[in-house]
Amino acid sequence: MINIFGFGKKKKDEELEEIINEIKVDLSNNYKDNAVLNIKKLRELIDLRSMDGAMKKEDLEEYRKILENFEMDVRNFKRTY
Repeated sequence: MINIFGFGKKKKDEELEEIINEIKVDLSNNYKDNAVLNIKKLRELIDLRSMDGAMKKEDLEEYRKILENFEMDVRNFKRTY
């Protein structure tokens, strides 16, 4: 059944999600430099959301985990060509 009213649906932070998608594209296209810059933007925005209290603690932790995974991906990054 489709929830047409959106109740119970978790609202995502669109700005954070946009940066996450950019990082995924960067990594999939072997653009390590761009990925590193976008990871820095993501870290700064997560810190800002944390300081201004604009997001629930659980959501912040979820985004921090995503950030941590991206940082590991970049550390282990190897060119495929």
